[in-house]
Amino acid sequence: MSEHELEPTESPCEQPERFHMIELVSYIIFGIGPLVGNAVLTLLGPISSDFLVDPTAVLVALPAFMFPFAIFQLFSGALSDSYGRVPVIVGGLIAFLAGLSLISISSSLEIFALGYIVSGIGFGFANPVLLALLSDCAPPGDIPKRMGYAAALASLCVGLGPFIAGQMARFGWQLYYLLILCIILLGLVSIIIAKRPTMSVHGETGLRALIRNLGAELRKGVVLLMLFTTFLIPLVYLATFVWTSAGLTNYVDAGLLGLLLLGGGIFGTVAGLLLGQLILKRGYGVTTAAGIIPQIVGILLFLLIGDITLPSALLWDGIAIILVGWAGGLLFPLMITYSQIISPERRGVLAGIVTFAFFLGYAFIPTIYEPLFRQGMTSLYLGIFGVTILLLVFVTVLYRKIEEWSSKITL
Repeated sequence: MSEHELEPTESPCEQPERFHMIELVSYIIFGIGPLVGNAVLTLLGPISSDFLVDPTAVLVALPAFMFPFAIFQLFSGALSDSYGRVPVIVGGLIAFLAGLSLISISSSLEIFALGYIVSGIGFGFANPVLLALLSDCAPPGDIPKRMGYAAALASLCVGLGPFIAGQMARFGWQLYYLLILCIILLGLVSIIIAKRPTMSVHGETGLRALIRNLGAELRKGVVLLMLFTTFLIPLVYLATFVWTSAGLTNYVDAGLLGLLLLGGGIFGTVAGLLLGQLILKRGYGVTTAAGIIPQIVGILLFLLIGDITLPSALLWDGIAIILVGWAGGLLFPLMITYSQIISPERRGVLAGIVTFAFFLGYAFIPTIYEPLFRQGMTSLYLGIFGVTILLLVFVTVLYRKIEEWSSKITL
């Protein structure tokens, strides 16, 4: 990679303080994705009762949302580099609203899953573009902080969504999705009317330019390494949340289960908020270690617990979830930060690539781990531990690659 590609460019936003409204709305909308994607973790019981299916069958919502969500992010960031951020975000939110409407009125698992597919397509257009929009208004030194804030909010919502949904389940699980629909509708109106930064789009537009911009980044070894590393993060972090929730369903009240997941989300939030300061004061190496070590300890703790459904094990379950939540709260925004400093001229493309990899990994969680789940929680956690060791290798190699260029990157 050339030295020019590693140098941050001037922010297109000369007066960032003028765009507080669009920044605030961008943060809020970015956090909505996890609110929808993870809420089902505490709704497995109520939804399965309504649709007369096994609770684990409701987990079809995860790949139904995550596959289209991941795939469309691969292109939406590049589209926003060519056509502008806000038009792409608005189009995505309209589709997202349509999906939420389907979910809210669904009377069968098939319609419920279809609603999640449409929602995934819509939010796939908005998600990475919101990150690029936040970077557009940031001076280079503030990008890690902003990416940390965005990921902190997402981490909080990973736990907050199941918690709120679990509390609302007693009044009807559909009400939760109607609440999210109203929030998105307000966000859509706000982002349309808000003052926005002027950005220079590429001179070339269309499919050829989009493919060329994607290809230019995917030919870089560091981008491919970042992509594979990011793909593994949800397979250890979110997989722990998903399958621990499935293992505790029918043993723990939905409200209490939501509270356990909220603990992980809160600590993930704290980790994301500290990301910028950790990088600036301690460097990428310490930040990486502070993320991967708690993940390893958390999975080992689950293995030591044994039967996670015992009342005496709930406190230790909560501690293990907190450790894993902290890990995800650091590792994912660390990948987002890399994506926004590697090639500043293609931030939309790289935001799309890294979020594509993350949510593609999330989409494979049910497929990869269900056979292990059927064998028991010990087999499941051993599988997650194995993937964690693989992540350790990848994240270490990626850090060393970034370290080689650290003298060329001015944050």
